Amino acid sequence: MTRPILLFATLFVLLLPACKEDRATPRLTEQEEAILTEKADEKIGLIIRQNLPALFAGIVVFRSDVFLTQSEMLARRDLSVLDSFGNAAVILLNSPDIPPLLKETSVRKIYFLCRQGPLARLHPAFLMEVLQRFGEGKEREPHPLLIRFRDPPQEKEEKFVEAAGFTVASRAGVVWAVSGPLTSLPRLLEDDRILFYEGASKARTM
Repeated sequence: MTRPILLFATLFVLLLPACKEDRATPRLTEQEEAILTEKADEKIGLIIRQNLPALFAGIVVFRSDVFLTQSEMLARRDLSVLDSFGNAAVILLNSPDIPPLLKETSVRKIYFLCRQGPLARLHPAFLMEVLQRFGEGKEREPHPLLIRFRDPPQEKEEKFVEAAGFTVASRAGVVWAVSGPLTSLPRLLEDDRILFYEGASKARTM
């Protein structure tokens, strides 16, 4: 029993320095730091500054129409566009993709959205609303949406929604109408208790 344990401990000690070396904090130049501060949101800044491994769906806002003017550049960088509307797109990104993309003059901003899986919970029409708002620079303005919970929500769900930056406009069983800035949407998407997200045109009058 002791020999396998000793072997495992030895391997762990040997591998630990390599793991630390792989995750070494990068030294960013002043120019790289300035671009990161200007064009990346807080979570992406954390991924780059701490050299964290990450595969995620991000919202990239360009200075011109994605389909008409950015297709060649994105194909050259081997980046998968999951959806687009006007000058904003949902793109599957890996952490090494981010620094060179930030240096593109055509890129205005990159936002972290979610892991790839939770994208399936967004109604397609609502995702178009999200991209339109980001493209118009209105992502920090309150925006209404409907969220559907897996089970009847309790007080802890309400506290979570409010902590994420949203206010509850109405409740109808497992479906709530909420409103908040779309920059806070990634926080909601972290919670597996919420099954579905869709637009709430009726909520705009509340």
